[in-house]
Amino acid sequence: MTDVEKPGFFKRLFTGKPASADEPVADAPIVIAPPPESELPKLSWWQKLKSGLARTSTQLTSGISALLTKRKLDNATLDDLEDLLVQADLGLPTAMKIVATLKRERFDTDITDAEVRDVLAAEVEKVLAPVARPLEIGSEHHPHVVLVVGVNGTGKTTTIGKLSAKLTREGRKVMLAAGDTFRAAAIEQLKIWGGRVGAPVIAGEQGADAAGLAFDAMRAAKEQGSEILIVDTAGRLQNKAELMAELEKVIRVIRKQDPTAPHTVLLTLDATTGQNAINQVEIFGKVAGVTGLVMTKLDGTARGGILVAISARFGLPVHFIGVGEGIDDLEPFEAGEFAKAIAGIEA
Repeated sequence: MTDVEKPGFFKRLFTGKPASADEPVADAPIVIAPPPESELPKLSWWQKLKSGLARTSTQLTSGISALLTKRKLDNATLDDLEDLLVQADLGLPTAMKIVATLKRERFDTDITDAEVRDVLAAEVEKVLAPVARPLEIGSEHHPHVVLVVGVNGTGKTTTIGKLSAKLTREGRKVMLAAGDTFRAAAIEQLKIWGGRVGAPVIAGEQGADAAGLAFDAMRAAKEQGSEILIVDTAGRLQNKAELMAELEKVIRVIRKQDPTAPHTVLLTLDATTGQNAINQVEIFGKVAGVTGLVMTKLDGTARGGILVAISARFGLPVHFIGVGEGIDDLEPFEAGEFAKAIAGIEA
């Protein structure tokens, strides 16, 4: 039985452990609470992006600076630079292109780290520009079905909430389906998001059949004239065959009501997982027919370069990136800004 809830990231440079929380200290000084969020200065998207990629760019640019100290751009330096870029998760093809450009243009000359970073940004932008595409939702499908997939902890449900907020602000009529029936918390979280953005939520009890819920959501979206139906799914490891089979079942059931659905399949990727994200793209692409990517948690990692490696390898559209927990911290992906931020260059 379902119910409708109404608007309710040289190796040492790249293997540092995240700082642990401070231990409680006796007689600690009184801490003055920060002002309410509404009183804090509003950051621009560039400021958020630069801040979010700070760990990635700092470790990468400090490595470049260390390599170039009192050294000309000889073969040994270029080899070390290539290793550095690969360790930064940029991927071997992109690292080779950057090194080839530097060798062709500046071999055996003095070069500054800033000049290397300029080349880095330019080559990264070349890789990313073709995949930086907006999420397009047309009017030919009623509803347009967006299926959101990914492994546990990548931020699927939060991404759905942020995306639904964007769409409702555009005046689109959105419905949400709480298809992660394994976790009661996921169901409640989606209901909360629905309430915040004014979108009805189709939800069942924990443990309910996910495919059946998707079927009910499709029917309800049609009956209520929703333009967009966004379906959450249970987080699942890409190497668990039975869970992937269930995802296939959800898709089959959706297609019983609309053979063309789902029209968009978004894969959420956690930037902190680094190279493992490549495996996720491969497997979910085969099982669910991924049409686009959302990269989350760029603000918590020094491995943001993985997005470059993924883009070079798969060429899938990157629709959004997330650099925070706020409702407005999901923005359309922009290749030039990302390339500058990762290279530590001002926009």
